[in-house]
Amino acid sequence: MLANDVFTTDNNRPRWYVVQTSVGFEDAVKKTLEQKIRNLSLQNKILEIFVPTKKVVQLNSKNEKKEKDEKVYPGYIYIYMILDRETAYVIQNTQHVSKIAGTGEHIVPLEDGYVEKLKASLISQSQTIASVSNIKYKIGDLVRVIDGPFKDMQGKISGIDPEQSRVIVLLTMFDRETSVELDVLQVRKVVN
Repeated sequence: MLANDVFTTDNNRPRWYVVQTSVGFEDAVKKTLEQKIRNLSLQNKILEIFVPTKKVVQLNSKNEKKEKDEKVYPGYIYIYMILDRETAYVIQNTQHVSKIAGTGEHIVPLEDGYVEKLKASLISQSQTIASVSNIKYKIGDLVRVIDGPFKDMQGKISGIDPEQSRVIVLLTMFDRETSVELDVLQVRKVVN
């Protein structure tokens, strides 16, 4: 039960609020809330639900690139809404929602501009498959292999194929240099 003074009066201006959820259920909560918003005609009060994620590229066991969304703050979602008794009730009575974050008994909105900065930051941190080919190496760079059968070996880049996101690395094996073609995700530049 919420006390009468937990709501900030903001002249019915929507603000961003942090909502704590069960970890792993962020998307399910978002989907459930979107359905409730439609069913209860709350589109004019609950305007946006944001689950902070960033795109990451990983290599699977077959050395294939896979892109996935990774939760930045597991257990939290952001909701842009006009906070009143009705919206608070709808959110807090959704399965897997713990509470609307605040201080003590008071629900507190985020600072203006915070979520916009967060979104911009997540976009810049995201690594898409398309952007992987933009990783800049030059011939002669010393690199360490971080994945695959040549893991932990060091060598120099002798060729680059930006269209295929591949590099040719000279590795020393059995006392001779051998050219090996690798994906750019399999190497990291060695910083001296």
